Amino acid sequence: MLPHSLNLPLNEDERALADALDRFIAGSLAPTIGTYVANHAFPEPILREFLSLGFMGAAFPDALGGAGLGLRGGGLVVERLAQCDPGFAAIVLCNSASMSVLSRFATPEQQARWLVPLIKGEMLSSFGVSETQGGSDPASTRTSAAWTGTDWVLNGSKVFSTNAGTALHGLSLVLAQTDPAAGTRGLSTFIVPAGTQGFTIAPPRKKIGWRVAPTVELYFDNVRLPSDHQIGRPGDGLKQVLVALAAGRILVAACALGLTGKALAAASAYARDRYLQGEPIISNQAVSFRLVDLGARYLAAALLTRHAADLVDTGHAARAETSAAKLLASELAVDAALTAVHLHGAYGIFYDQDVSGLIGEAKVLEIVEGVSEVQRLLMAREWFAEVPA
Repeated sequence: MLPHSLNLPLNEDERALADALDRFIAGSLAPTIGTYVANHAFPEPILREFLSLGFMGAAFPDALGGAGLGLRGGGLVVERLAQCDPGFAAIVLCNSASMSVLSRFATPEQQARWLVPLIKGEMLSSFGVSETQGGSDPASTRTSAAWTGTDWVLNGSKVFSTNAGTALHGLSLVLAQTDPAAGTRGLSTFIVPAGTQGFTIAPPRKKIGWRVAPTVELYFDNVRLPSDHQIGRPGDGLKQVLVALAAGRILVAACALGLTGKALAAASAYARDRYLQGEPIISNQAVSFRLVDLGARYLAAALLTRHAADLVDTGHAARAETSAAKLLASELAVDAALTAVHLHGAYGIFYDQDVSGLIGEAKVLEIVEGVSEVQRLLMAREWFAEVPA
């Protein structure tokens, strides 16, 4: 656990949520997740218990069965989980992406059918935005959806979709081009239920991080969808995705903070117990100052992440702030992971050491929801681009 002085204060509802999470983590997640991580396996039994406890609803409105704690609450869930295992936290944050779109843009009927079961933990969702040729650019989408007069016909593929293909997968939210002549204004989002004819999912590939969170490719071959499976107005897809990405960057930042906390706890504990020439190595300023610098950066990133979450929860776009939070927190996580391994010396490179996998887990966080260079580009546009006359 983090030193007490690094924990930001929580309100009463957040404290109750944190306590419930800590009980689940100590009783169910921590004792068993290591086996799943070692085998790159989806932790279905643990996840079913987690979902049954209602944690997926932390960020969402009371009227839909959630706890109404906004992104601050959602971030608290992800950060707490990531202090135990970042990959398990990744399952939750990836599930939240489609939930954010459904919460903001779906009709009441769509929310009752799809969002409420997600909030209740009855199923998981995946988000299908990225494509092989597009990378971090949703505007380059080639997956298409054509209206026949009676239904939509979806064709194309997506990469880097997490949670699809598991026993708990209920739906994928997919970005598609509905009006090629309109460019970015011709993008729309669709609900594609698991098991729909023509919707297939490739087997998951092993990764350096997020090892328990399966990441797959999605394929759509003349997938027919009723009109009520399209979300919002046709052409609003990019706007919807940007909303999901803003929320996603906050949750990735929260995951990075949790990983940083895990790395700092492991590094400081080892530095207190490892003696060199009769003294614990933490008494050496070369060690303690390195940890102090990481702790200061943790506080700064945590405060910025909370600020960005508050902005989004109160209706502000906060594009630069969410990018800044994700940028600072994810780059901090990489540095903290490297430090934890380095301070463990030769022991840090063995798989049976808890810190050995942190570097891969942290590097994933630097990449997902837009690599660091993309975050800097977005921030430059928001903060320093010239305003047209």
